[in-house]
Amino acid sequence: MALDFAVLTEDGKSADFVSLEMEQHDELMNLAERLKLAKLLRFEDYFEDVDVRVAELAELSEELNILGKSSPPPEIAEFALDLRALIALAVSRGQPLSAVPD
Repeated sequence: MALDFAVLTEDGKSADFVSLEMEQHDELMNLAERLKLAKLLRFEDYFEDVDVRVAELAELSEELNILGKSSPPPEIAEFALDLRALIALAVSRGQPLSAVPD
């Protein structure tokens, strides 16, 4: 089971997404807590759906940038880059980002 971060289509299906496995999620949350990244900590519950409004996406992207500069493990650095690209897509479409356990 993965936690999918997605930009959803109008019918609620994932059109574009980035997945995060449970072990990576634990690492990400530990780093977010250590770095006090409040927007990332909204995804603390691996099994909870979370939506991020378009107006909040720039802040989330900035937190991912901070995370990337903190020398995270390679798989977390790759996830952060992929999620930033997905956030840019969401912003360009004017759509929220959803985190959905799959």
